[in-house]
Amino acid sequence: MGGKHLEPPAPQSARGRLVRRIALAALVAFAGLLGFLIVDRHAITDAVTRIFVPSPESLFGKSRIYLLVLGTDDNWTDRDILYTKNDRSDTIMAVALDFPSRVVSVVSVPRDMWVQLPQGQGHGKINAAFTEGGVKESQAVVAQFLGLPGFDRYIVLKINATKALVDAIGGIDVCVEKPLNYDDNWGHLHIHLKRGCQHLNGEDAVGYSRFRHDELGDIGRIERQQRVVRAVVAKLKNDKFNDLTHIVQLIGVARQNVETNLSFDEMRSLAFAFRDVNLAGVKTAQLPYVDAVDEPDGENALEPDRRGIERMVAKALTGPLEPPPTPKPQLAVDVVPSMVHVEVENGSGLSGMAQTVAERLKKKGFVIDSVGNADRSNYASTLVQADQSNHAAAEAVRQALEVATATIASTASSATPAVVTVVVGHDIASRP
Repeated sequence: MGGKHLEPPAPQSARGRLVRRIALAALVAFAGLLGFLIVDRHAITDAVTRIFVPSPESLFGKSRIYLLVLGTDDNWTDRDILYTKNDRSDTIMAVALDFPSRVVSVVSVPRDMWVQLPQGQGHGKINAAFTEGGVKESQAVVAQFLGLPGFDRYIVLKINATKALVDAIGGIDVCVEKPLNYDDNWGHLHIHLKRGCQHLNGEDAVGYSRFRHDELGDIGRIERQQRVVRAVVAKLKNDKFNDLTHIVQLIGVARQNVETNLSFDEMRSLAFAFRDVNLAGVKTAQLPYVDAVDEPDGENALEPDRRGIERMVAKALTGPLEPPPTPKPQLAVDVVPSMVHVEVENGSGLSGMAQTVAERLKKKGFVIDSVGNADRSNYASTLVQADQSNHAAAEAVRQALEVATATIASTASSATPAVVTVVVGHDIASRP
């Protein structure tokens, strides 16, 4: 072994060098593909999911569907046993899902609205339809009342549906507009919430959305229900519950607590199609009424505003549902905040929010001209209103608010076109 030397390597042939180069290139390509899969695995998952999850257009054979969503009251026997006979629909919502625009429009129907019931039953409150004929009669009565061709599907929420969903996503953030306190031992309902922005678990979210024991009654409850809907959508979107795995898990939670004629494939398709819906594209409204009146049978009911209902249905359900305008950040590049005058109006239903927003904008250099109340207190989303010629300033204000759902709306030309008006909605009030 002592004087033995290794032979020098044999010179590589041209064929050998070519094979090695091909192998090296393949290795680099494989490493690049692996890196792409690791870095952009969500994009790959999305692409694969689109292959196996049919579009809602193909499943339903149309570009828009209407859902009837009902929530029912609880009944308890003298022995404290839950029963469902003679239930009334405590919550009534007509929902339009527009597939091309990915807009969700929710119109709440007050349960005390006085309507024509099917032949032989005369008139009554709209929630009595569920008592008399279940889901089938509710679909017919509500569709006829709204002037819809019919509902494509229905969803009946059991008492634990909202609680289970909110708990499954880890709770929601809601701004409680005032102290809410109510105890109903017979109905197993106990609500004790303080005023202010807070994190609600499922039980508290149910209590918040069911409270109606103040001067607003059922109308106030509808506003709170709509806020819970928007808070749930925000949580699903912001906390990334929008991949197929989470969607299937949440459908499992929902199916335990709802009665519906939506198939699993239909639910999965809708959930996947609307998983990234722009929160500004979730529109909520409540049917108008003329007055609360005493009907001939002694019932205290709401007299519908027929003309107002027709306009609302055309705008929120049957007419064109436009997607929210796309923000244009580049518009605000050259805007100097100290040159922008802002009026702040509170439309959130939570006192003091206009002043809070005004102070926030003032710290960022904007000039605050006035602080006051909006025309109503149930704005779901914050609006930034400006003359068409002042949209650059409006975009600068929108960015300064740091609220993804805030949108810009054009106003008619006025004597003060340089002023931007901010109508504070519940979305900005709900920020932690």
